[in-house]
Amino acid sequence: MTKKNALITFVKAPVPGTVKTRLQADIGAERTVKIYKSFVTGLTSQCARIKGVDKFLGCAPSDDHPFLRKIAFTNRLETFNQMGKTLGERIFNAFRHCAQKGYSEIVLIGSDSPSMPPAFIKQAFYELRKNDFVIGPCFDQGLYLIGVTAGNINRLASILQLDTGKDVSVILKKLSRKNITFTMLPFWYDVDNIDDYQFLKLHLSYMNNTLHNK
Repeated sequence: MTKKNALITFVKAPVPGTVKTRLQADIGAERTVKIYKSFVTGLTSQCARIKGVDKFLGCAPSDDHPFLRKIAFTNRLETFNQMGKTLGERIFNAFRHCAQKGYSEIVLIGSDSPSMPPAFIKQAFYELRKNDFVIGPCFDQGLYLIGVTAGNINRLASILQLDTGKDVSVILKKLSRKNITFTMLPFWYDVDNIDDYQFLKLHLSYMNNTLHNK
């Protein structure tokens, strides 16, 4: 039987005061919402071009928002609502949602790393052919990607206790005590505050200049 792959992107409804609150403190709610929308638009557009993978949009608090509906329609994404009180619970339930639909290899990304190379997602699915679990670590010890094979979702429930501020270290310590094969993707960065956003702009400018000078 052919294995099915699922790619989930976690997003929030772009409501002022509820997205990128640390960035909002420096640039205001309306501008923050505009920036967040650009993150989601860019990421989902890139993900839509990845072949051989079914794409999902995990929405919070729900997919009943015009922007999210438009994103889903434009990129042919199936939507579902994030369920759970903590980030770990929401990720676990998202994995379980796709496993129940028959997907055997499931990768989840957030919307905080808009410059993440799509090649990282492709690499994650490749790694899941020979590993139970894959993570994409951020330099601040957060995560930009988590992937798992369907048969190992329940084993990871205790590992996905996130929001510690040291998520990568906590996960690695727990994995070292369990019989789970895993791999890490290259480190990348997310955008949480004004310094991160300024770096993102510089990085994108550098990449555009490098591309045009080739």
